[in-house]
Amino acid sequence: MFKKSPVIKIALTHLLAKKRQTIVAMLGVTFGIAIFIFQAGLMSGFQAYFIDETVNTTANIRIYNEAEKNRKSILAKLYADENKWVVVQNQKPKDELTKIKNGYQIIAALEKDPRVLGVSPFLGSQAIFKVGIAQIAGRVSGVDIIKENVLFDVSKNMRQGDITKLQTIPNGIILGDGLAELLGAKMNDNISITSPLGVTLEMKIVGINHSGLTEVDKSRAYINIRNAQKLLKVDGSYITDINIKLKDFNQAEALAKFYHQKFGFKTVDWKEANASVFSVFKIQNMVTYLIIVSILIVSGFGIFNILMMIIYEKMPDIAILKAIGYKDSDIKKIFLAESLIIGMLGGLLGLVIGFVLQKIVGSIKMDIKGFVSMEYLRFNSSIGFYIFAYFFGLLATTIAGYIPARKAAKMDAIDIIRSK
Repeated sequence: MFKKSPVIKIALTHLLAKKRQTIVAMLGVTFGIAIFIFQAGLMSGFQAYFIDETVNTTANIRIYNEAEKNRKSILAKLYADENKWVVVQNQKPKDELTKIKNGYQIIAALEKDPRVLGVSPFLGSQAIFKVGIAQIAGRVSGVDIIKENVLFDVSKNMRQGDITKLQTIPNGIILGDGLAELLGAKMNDNISITSPLGVTLEMKIVGINHSGLTEVDKSRAYINIRNAQKLLKVDGSYITDINIKLKDFNQAEALAKFYHQKFGFKTVDWKEANASVFSVFKIQNMVTYLIIVSILIVSGFGIFNILMMIIYEKMPDIAILKAIGYKDSDIKKIFLAESLIIGMLGGLLGLVIGFVLQKIVGSIKMDIKGFVSMEYLRFNSSIGFYIFAYFFGLLATTIAGYIPARKAAKMDAIDIIRSK
């Protein structure tokens, strides 16, 4: 159909007559789209991987009891009149526990909720880990390891050892692989942990875990929740957090608010907990799109300049075409067709190059350690990116070609001939 169209034939003749200029214009579109495919795929691929790792290794919803920081004195409560001054010197604040009251009853109620996949009690504390002369500050996570495994698939991330040994060995401990490396600790080594209260427990390393979150792996260790209670000198009902895994993690925000109203404790969903990281992602996406748009705008100016040069060089052709009956709309179609051909061919080549770049770079082992640990870069090869990039490239080339096409259509055949 295109070959039979005289408009397409003339457009192709113009483009082939200036092959070098046509190729340069095409390459502008090609590299703009290829860079978009590569950059957008890399950014969104990393973000998707981070979200997967976050969802798999952290609670969808965390329920906890936050200590009140701005507590009024007893006298201030008794004399609430704003016109009276109440002066209290050297008031010693009352110790306030972060314990979740009736925590295990709340867990039982949550486990009956059909939207909940799993619930796990948690008792965390800062601690000093010591192996030989090595001492590292970190955090112990007192958990019911079976329930914790339902939530976070801990067994899948075990580099060495078995999670069930945390139940069968009374003084067992599972270290993050980063923490084990910092301590120079190995499987079955003895390790001592000291809590802020000065309680020291002698533990045996029964597993090495790798969550994929670098900072977590450098500081976290799992112990049985009863041992965590011993470290903090509290009773067997004492827990500070309830971690919840949902069947649909997208419901986390709404359910967090619901559980806060129902149980009266603070709640935070996984998005809120990682808000700072997601704000960085937004900036990354904005910068990426600005760069790609800038590249396509530059390539659009290239197309504009090339078509303007073709118009001035082909002015006699335009005069002849008008003389033999071609209308202004036909002339406009010819030059618009030229810009579209450049955009279509350059765009297709850009899609191929972008896809190949993703595959090549994605196959190179990187061993990246940042927010998350990655052996290979992750790319998002969603068809949506390719469709968006291609049609955005076509739009840019169409806009770039419209002004020259309109100028060519307005030229008067008699004026062209006289000027020659």
